[in-house]
Amino acid sequence: MSQQGASEACESLPGTHFLDEVVNQEMAERGFAVLANSVSAETVTSLTEMYRQVIDQVGRDSSGVFLPSMMISRLDLRAQLWDGVQGILGPIFDPLFSPDTTTVVGGSFVSKPGSQNSARNPHQDPTVFDETREVSISLWIPLTDSDSENGTLNLLPGSHRMGNLVRPPDVDSLDQDVTTYALNESVALELHAGQVLVIDGSVIHHSPANTSNAERVAAICALRPPNSQMRYAKSQNGAAEGTAQIFNVGAELYRSGNLITPTLDPARLVGSSPYRPASMADLESSLSSE
Repeated sequence: MSQQGASEACESLPGTHFLDEVVNQEMAERGFAVLANSVSAETVTSLTEMYRQVIDQVGRDSSGVFLPSMMISRLDLRAQLWDGVQGILGPIFDPLFSPDTTTVVGGSFVSKPGSQNSARNPHQDPTVFDETREVSISLWIPLTDSDSENGTLNLLPGSHRMGNLVRPPDVDSLDQDVTTYALNESVALELHAGQVLVIDGSVIHHSPANTSNAERVAAICALRPPNSQMRYAKSQNGAAEGTAQIFNVGAELYRSGNLITPTLDPARLVGSSPYRPASMADLESSLSSE
């Protein structure tokens, strides 16, 4: 994690590359934005069918917990979903960005079953790009209406400015005080099926349990910023605080690789960087710059 102050980090934060400057401004200020246009009902149906076909092959999980498709053990099926989302959503979303900048590289799905076990605690996404140069963003598209009953996304505006730019996937990037604050102060976004939410990977987000009787599924579109290299931050054996090794990796790791204990090429080691759980001091500094 970067040890620089959040206000200093905010001054040098990179921006997004949407043709719509209103979206760029919302991303800079809040860390998320809802696009004006939804995807079509036909696109929602195509994505839903793609997801269902894979779940029919792997079997439905009975634990009742939140389940990302990137954790499916069948790597060939993970790759099938990654490529399928890119094929459907690439032609739709690539034109939303300035030429030769951000592109769709793949995608996945997240399932929140109707269960008290399906809550997702406040978190930030793991580091995937060099966030000193580019914003790591994804698009989140509910395939059914997403509301308070079925555990819609809650986001904490402005929390993307905390400056913790190194977030290993196996380490919680937030301390308990920040987690508690986010649970109480985040904004719930209720979206219709097909609406498109843009999320900065460093903004704090979470979702309560799905208390309905139906599964809530969303498609996630993975985006690559301009001239960027995908990365993986390897913690010191899952230590809560330490120094992470930063590797350049190909998209194949995220498409169908082992994301928990990946095999990383020592020749692609970029360097190392300290990390630690973000504190209330980090969060307060980021929110004071709004």
